[in-house]
Amino acid sequence: MKALIDGDTPVFAAAICSQDKEEWVAYARLDSSIQRIIEESGCSEYQIYVSGGVNFRYKVDPSYKANRPKEDPKHRQACKRYLIDHWNAIETDGYEADDAVGCEQTKDTIICGIDKDLLMIPGKHYQWPIIRKDKVIKEGKFWEVSEEEGMKRFFTQMLTGDRNDNIGTWFDETSKTWKKNPWLLSPAKAELALSICHSEETMYEVVKNMYIEVDREEDFNKNLDLLWIWRLYGETYNVRKEALF
Repeated sequence: MKALIDGDTPVFAAAICSQDKEEWVAYARLDSSIQRIIEESGCSEYQIYVSGGVNFRYKVDPSYKANRPKEDPKHRQACKRYLIDHWNAIETDGYEADDAVGCEQTKDTIICGIDKDLLMIPGKHYQWPIIRKDKVIKEGKFWEVSEEEGMKRFFTQMLTGDRNDNIGTWFDETSKTWKKNPWLLSPAKAELALSICHSEETMYEVVKNMYIEVDREEDFNKNLDLLWIWRLYGETYNVRKEALF
């Protein structure tokens, strides 16, 4: 089994907790994190990916991730370069590390990452424990995602948005529409809307009609490409649907 590791999170974690330390301390923490992930995943091989270059999502929407701090944590870029030079990490160009692990996932790989977005990718997954100040905040977990489960996660996110990446929900919170229909704010109700769907095309149509209902079809097409994690290199969701529907 081969571990496909989303290296962006370990890089950020090592940098953010070493702000007041020398560079070598961040490297040591990064080494420890990567070694632990590989060991706990139970894999005999690994490949690490880190995001770099131009991300196509900023062209789709210039406000993508605009809510994040403009300045990198100290040592972040150095840690990324360290993974490339010492762990043979692959730096993506034009897309994100998430997309790379999505494209490389097979029956013989396991995606290792704590980003919930990765759970739209079918196959095996491992989420390492989240530890803060020597206290386990969240236990590590293994699970397997089916094709249908992955699609439902994606289209549920199309309804709920992603505040971490500055992607809004399917309704406009400034409009009067959601005030008349407060259930629109509930992620549980978003999942309920998809509960009767058992095909990708049906999920697509249900969510599209919900966007149309609130006059946001343009945002529907934009969010499809912002939220979709690639399964084939260069295949955004709008490219994918042209071949499917």
